[in-house]
Amino acid sequence: MQETRCPFLITIIYSWGFSFYFLTYIFLDKDDRTGAAANGDNIYIFRPDLIKRVMFFALIYQGTSDFKSVQGRILFKISNGEEVFLELDNPDSNRRFCAAAMIKTVRSQIVISKEEKYFADHEEASKNYRFGIKWTAGSK
Repeated sequence: MQETRCPFLITIIYSWGFSFYFLTYIFLDKDDRTGAAANGDNIYIFRPDLIKRVMFFALIYQGTSDFKSVQGRILFKISNGEEVFLELDNPDSNRRFCAAAMIKTVRSQIVISKEEKYFADHEEASKNYRFGIKWTAGSK
């Protein structure tokens, strides 16, 4: 997937049931904003070798004041059985958005890297990583 395509569009199309038309897709099984789900949020990436990069992020919103109280962590389970565990252990209490991890394809290899970079919001992170997304206010 080239970066000129919007991954959010792929997610929307998937929710309509058209995912089998694509060679690759990203699927989020739920959006647990309470922390009540026993197994958290799970993201499945079909054919990650075709994706240039994917950012995993966390956002502080209603219900918690900062990243220190959240004790954020990510567990990557790779199809070969390997596991990669990352903790957000340097929280910035003044910033609400955390670019936590990145998956990249580098010379045909899938690379998982811890980012843990904190930003004021989505737009600032997008500019930093040069995603080219134009952000506008919205609600869920």
